[in-house]
Amino acid sequence: MKKITKILFIALFITGVSTEMYAQKAEKTEKKEKEAKPLEKPAAVGHAATDDFVTSSFNLYKKNQKITETLSDAANNAGDLTATKTDLENQSKEVAALLEKSSTVLTEAKTITPKTDSIKAVKAINLATKALNETQKAIPGQLEQIKNQEAKN
Repeated sequence: MKKITKILFIALFITGVSTEMYAQKAEKTEKKEKEAKPLEKPAAVGHAATDDFVTSSFNLYKKNQKITETLSDAANNAGDLTATKTDLENQSKEVAALLEKSSTVLTEAKTITPKTDSIKAVKAINLATKALNETQKAIPGQLEQIKNQEAKN
């Protein structure tokens, strides 16, 4: 009888610890999701090609973020979905063109002197490329939302 009691207590202890660890892991995941902030445009670095690339990338990113907000509140923003769809298709082309250009701009940025300016430029380009990648990932979902809203109308 004592062995069975010990086994039951050990089993309950392991179950309790496992449950607690799972709950903590779920909390951390929730916090990470809540902390996802929009990307911030870095300051100008003084290299024309880099600054133009970063500005173009972040303008496109912000424009896409506004579309995301509009589509998430479709009831209050039932604007012209056809124009939004056309805009997203154009954004997709612009993103592809800018991503293609990113390696050239990055190579140029690595040659900037002094080296501290080069490092700033490379960081800015990497952040701009991240913004472009996020925009590119968002577009198919946004087009799907538009298709679903058009089907409801």
